[in-house]
Amino acid sequence: MVALTTNVRTYCGVLPPNVETTLTLNADGTYLLIRTFKEKQNEQEKLKGTFQVLDNNVLMLVRPSSGDNIFYKVRDGNCIILIDSFGNEPKKSG
Repeated sequence: MVALTTNVRTYCGVLPPNVETTLTLNADGTYLLIRTFKEKQNEQEKLKGTFQVLDNNVLMLVRPSSGDNIFYKVRDGNCIILIDSFGNEPKKSG
């Protein structure tokens, strides 16, 4: 298991389909995920909960309101990619 403190930071980017994403991981094991949907007149969704660092640099965001989890994989220490619960990355199109 990876040390929690190695992943404490804020990650920002745009995920398909045009969703601006900011994920802040805090030292106390909590997170804030803000998603702004550009195609829906900048509709914004804020999710809070706890996170765990799993094997292979996988972050599991626990959503207490729904019980669903969101998974990201940390790449090169400063990039993350959204993955499914099996660790599969999105298929590249084209």
